[in-house]
Amino acid sequence: MDLLAEILEIAMLVCFGCSWPISVYKSIKIRTSVGKSAVFNILLIVGYVAGIVSKFLKMEPFMLANAENGLKKGIFIFALIMYFVNLAMITANLVLYYLNKNLDMKKAAELANTNNNAEVVENITEEVTYQNNDNDNQNN
Repeated sequence: MDLLAEILEIAMLVCFGCSWPISVYKSIKIRTSVGKSAVFNILLIVGYVAGIVSKFLKMEPFMLANAENGLKKGIFIFALIMYFVNLAMITANLVLYYLNKNLDMKKAAELANTNNNAEVVENITEEVTYQNNDNDNQNN
């Protein structure tokens, strides 16, 4: 049963792991934080760290119980590696979120600087701030 649980855990990690590079690629390509959420990424990071800690807590008993079974040990270690790969992708996604949010603010400032009408400048700044805050709140 331990082997089946490990295989199912790896299946879950691989499925999630396939989606994170796509998300990172899109964040790089679109260069905006609109539609993304820092809170969502932080919650995922906390979840993956919890999974990694859980694996480390189970490691010694699992390895001792399966000392002669290389397949079970290999699957266990592969699952642990997949946690770290997923954690790296989510962390990259979070870094890109903040980089893109900074780009959004610079674009808003540039647009505001090209417009001499103070009321329009204020509206643009409020709209960008509202969009970023609204996206963060929607994804909570």
